[in-house]
Amino acid sequence: MIQFVGLDERFLPRMAEILSLRHTAERSKYPFLPEKFENPDETEHILRTEMKKPFVNGLVALRNSKVIGYLLYEFKENAQKGRHILISYPSIAIDVTEHPRLVRLMYAEAGSEWVKHGYFQHIIFAPLGNDRQMNEWLEQGFRFDQKYAVLDMDQYEVKNKDQVNIQVRKSVEKDEELLKKMSRWNSIHQAAAPSWNPITKETLEDVKSGYASLASDEEAIVFLGEEKGIPAGFHVYYEVEASDTMYTPERCVELPAASTNPELRGRGIGKALTDFSVNELKEMGYRYCLADWHTPNHLSSYFWPKMGYQPFMVRMLRTVDNRIAWAHGK
Repeated sequence: MIQFVGLDERFLPRMAEILSLRHTAERSKYPFLPEKFENPDETEHILRTEMKKPFVNGLVALRNSKVIGYLLYEFKENAQKGRHILISYPSIAIDVTEHPRLVRLMYAEAGSEWVKHGYFQHIIFAPLGNDRQMNEWLEQGFRFDQKYAVLDMDQYEVKNKDQVNIQVRKSVEKDEELLKKMSRWNSIHQAAAPSWNPITKETLEDVKSGYASLASDEEAIVFLGEEKGIPAGFHVYYEVEASDTMYTPERCVELPAASTNPELRGRGIGKALTDFSVNELKEMGYRYCLADWHTPNHLSSYFWPKMGYQPFMVRMLRTVDNRIAWAHGK
């Protein structure tokens, strides 16, 4: 018999053990994940950090008084998404001996409270290593929204063997106007089929100013490609601290933005930029790169895995029909 109870300090050691075992299983498929989180002491610290957030709650699943799983969730609210529930990467785990259906049971138990209080959008950052658990989320009506992947640059093979004729360099402060011109490429593409991700004129202006500021951002590593004076593409990288998450490797950068001039696509420019970037980043002492992309974006979903990026986590969404607040068949 499974019993669901509220969070309690006494459950933490066992919750941490379950999470560390989940991480060990994930690392068997994705060895770039940090090894230290196979240690329950490290995962307990992660869980304590999550539980200290002001709007985090959760439940614990017990069988014969033994913890067999847990689910933490955060109540959030903002102008973009409205009221929503966030389940972060370390916030759900079940014992390896349990049937994956347990994630469905915990979701149903906790979700009743969410829906009752008007939280109809549910977001989870789910590890990709367990196909059976992933299937449980899909069968509950969740869908893929954003994939997260890591490139091991030591394993990278040069992709642009035909040597497309572009000049790639690091950006300088005088590139502000050039970066403004490039800022539209990603936004316009994301609004097109099949992403259909709307972007307003106001948002586009914010994007322009954000890209322009990259030219003077001392922490940004920006590579620009040009062909006969015509802007051809760009990559933007930032160093990330490995201690920030359970999935960031040591000596890692992240790639928050990259694009190719729409008029020059299909000629190997993206490959040339990636070749140059990887070589430069390795020279700077980095080994891994973390990237993510909107799954309906068919260009990104095809290009980055082809470059060697290995997906390990996915952001999934479910939006409950809000008529459930009053439509009960009565």
